[in-house]
Amino acid sequence: MSYEVFAQKWRPQYFRDVVGQAHVTATLQNQIRSERLGHAYLFWGPRGTGKTTVARLFAKAVNCLNPIQETEFEQVITGEPCNACNACKEITQGSSFDVIEMDAASNRGIDTIRDLRENVKLSPAAYKYKIYIIDEVHMLTTEGFNALLKTLEEPPPHVIFIMATTEHTQIPKTIISRCQDFDFRYLIPEQIISRLQLIADDEEISADSEVLSLIARQSEGCLRDAENLLERLVTSAGKELTLTNVEETLGLGSNLLLHELTEAIEGRNLAAGLATLNKLSKQGMDLAQCLHQLIAYFRDLRLLAIDNQLDELIQSPKSELSELKEKAQQISVDRLSRIIKILMHTNREIKEYGYAQLQLESALIQINAINETIQLDEIIKKLIAIEQKMDSSESEPTPNPKLPDTRSSKTSDPTFEVDSSTRRLQESATSSQTLPKPTSENSESVSNSDQSDQTVVRSLDELPAIWEEVKSKLPRMLARGLFENAVPTVDTEGRITIACPPKMFFLADDEAKKNITNTFREVLGQPVHIELIREEVVAQPEETAESSEKEVKTTPMMRRQQAEEDEQIRNVLDLFDARILETQ
Repeated sequence: MSYEVFAQKWRPQYFRDVVGQAHVTATLQNQIRSERLGHAYLFWGPRGTGKTTVARLFAKAVNCLNPIQETEFEQVITGEPCNACNACKEITQGSSFDVIEMDAASNRGIDTIRDLRENVKLSPAAYKYKIYIIDEVHMLTTEGFNALLKTLEEPPPHVIFIMATTEHTQIPKTIISRCQDFDFRYLIPEQIISRLQLIADDEEISADSEVLSLIARQSEGCLRDAENLLERLVTSAGKELTLTNVEETLGLGSNLLLHELTEAIEGRNLAAGLATLNKLSKQGMDLAQCLHQLIAYFRDLRLLAIDNQLDELIQSPKSELSELKEKAQQISVDRLSRIIKILMHTNREIKEYGYAQLQLESALIQINAINETIQLDEIIKKLIAIEQKMDSSESEPTPNPKLPDTRSSKTSDPTFEVDSSTRRLQESATSSQTLPKPTSENSESVSNSDQSDQTVVRSLDELPAIWEEVKSKLPRMLARGLFENAVPTVDTEGRITIACPPKMFFLADDEAKKNITNTFREVLGQPVHIELIREEVVAQPEETAESSEKEVKTTPMMRRQQAEEDEQIRNVLDLFDARILETQ
């Protein structure tokens, strides 16, 4: 007997042997058992997931001469082929005249479909149904599809069409609407590993779980690819498969070198990373495959950085799981996301332009330049809290009425240094406060009035002047950020509504509302109801479709220039001595 490759030898002969497509096989078996068969089926999904195999099993099951099988208590139709009758044997061997397989890639014209339409009128040669299996049906021409429409809509009762394709979106909707369509899905790694282990045990192949896991990852969810890959490894390395010879055969980077490369990336050691990449290149490793391994590694690391309990989603070997969890605690999700983004972009560049080593070197340089980032709104809120503490500390009375000279206190305190940004905050907070100058005659009465909370009640008729006074008492980040261009209005019931700029409305939280309410109460001398709303942005009438299109097509350089010209952003940059790195 001639040699059979693994993919042919281990092709499922029963529906129960099909891996990962239970949602398809269960439905087809129910139709066979209830004898409610459709006249046209469309199987679509990735390559190597069982479309043609299931089509042949269906052809055997509907033409099986022994559909009824005896159990202990009764005779039932199982929906499985018996694989013992002449019909099952002929279909398995591909010699049945009633099961016609055709490749639409090489039989795609209207003449072929016209011949098919004439042949479907003929009765089956030997069995109950004549089955047409059309593989890669999306390759048919438009004329071919149109010629097939009428036959699909009203086929003879003895004909069943089964069409298979990997490109579901290229099938005309008029064809899909006349078929029962079934989607075949990618297999998960565990399903592929289980099938490979079964083959390895029967073929007396020695392969541990790490080897089978690597094969499953390389097959990318396609069982046929995994079976062919296993056979290739057995042919080249023998039946004793180790991780090392598998990596050498597939042109993958060794675990040791890849470990060195990831360590260099995580440790920001650019020189070590470039040296390791050069070693991989000199060993003749496929750098594109090494890049895929890096993407998978950092993907696992990011998942564990989000939640270290996501073990089921991790594709790396289980033996490396504890080490990955330790590393995930030392690197932020933001940095990992930016690393993956750079690597994915590099993958596209290699596919389009080549020069794998050059592209990977550029990627390492970009990754090394990544800085940890903090969200701007978090920084602003922290600064507001700091300013409030500074204001409260400056307003507290001191037990000694004779205060030292502020010029000498700045140099006499050795416990801390004030950087430039903090000094600007202090100067702003000091300048924004207007202290009264009480005389010796009324100082005691002023103190008593403060303690008893007796204040002068002011009218809302002078709202513009009151608003300026309120802003002068607010923390700098609120006064120059959220409320700098805000417009207050008052209704007949005395409620104040403040329309805030949309760009800074993210600062309008409960803390900001509490702050502005307390400040208004202090200035007015009475309680007041405050409401913060987002200012409505009215489109300019002169704005045309052409100008909006130009706005959409802005380049990163243009967006950066616009950001630098924005007054509010400029204030933030000046406050932190910062500069813009990139714009989204």
